[in-house]
Amino acid sequence: MTLPSSDSAAVRKARGAFFTPVELCRFIAEWAIRDRADQVLEPACGEAAFLLAAGERLRRLGAVGQLAGQLHGVELHEASAQFARRAIASAGLDADIQVGDFFTVADLGPFDAVIGNPPYVRYQDFTGTARLRSQEAALRLGVALTGLASSWASFVIHAAHHLAPNGRMGLVLPAELLSVNYAAEVRRFLLQRFEKVQLVMFEERVFPGVLEEVVLLLAEGIGPASQFRLCQARNLADLANQNGLTSIWAPSDAEDKWTPAFLSTDAFKAYSQASQGEAFTLIPPTS
Repeated sequence: MTLPSSDSAAVRKARGAFFTPVELCRFIAEWAIRDRADQVLEPACGEAAFLLAAGERLRRLGAVGQLAGQLHGVELHEASAQFARRAIASAGLDADIQVGDFFTVADLGPFDAVIGNPPYVRYQDFTGTARLRSQEAALRLGVALTGLASSWASFVIHAAHHLAPNGRMGLVLPAELLSVNYAAEVRRFLLQRFEKVQLVMFEERVFPGVLEEVVLLLAEGIGPASQFRLCQARNLADLANQNGLTSIWAPSDAEDKWTPAFLSTDAFKAYSQASQGEAFTLIPPTS
């Protein structure tokens, strides 16, 4: 099954759509979905990769039939939504996939699991009504994003709004979450909103043909959280085999950059050991 020829790679890139490797979808679905009756949402569902992984997970947990009423998606691009519906039907599943802007679609949630790969459109191209709607959605939850914010930032905030109190949110995000100034409010929101926040980083790029580095965000519970768990994996094989190095890191301020996550596995291990030792001292910058 293929997407229409009119939906070229260039067209998909312009609207921030990147196809997610199946391994990532399955990993996030396995983590986020805990019960066979869970209600699952994939915003900006594209080709429904996460909904398909969710269906597999629910069936492994004992769900039967087409899972009608459990799988939900929203997709702005009508041709992609039609493709998603066909893919879902081919898998013997049933899903409610709405065509529309995630920031304006009503009557969604709450959901036990919100999973997906938000669209990534840089601020230069993220303009007009689309930007205004996304900023308004974030502001309703008390998060004021700057004009430099890319599309994914408000998407994270709005996705969390559709989560049940003890639900789980698993998203594939640009690694700039950890380092750019405009994401400071997103970092603060995540540590205030959730009880547990886990990040999975990769040393190798995991999206074929895409230079952007990504991080997996796994968040759950009702916050705040004073620290987050970081897992350093080399590649998708490490992720599947759970061979990554896991450490705990607490930023001095919720809005601080989380740049230590960019260290290699060996370097982060050394950093973690040093920072937790008695001989490690932070030296303030000189004026």
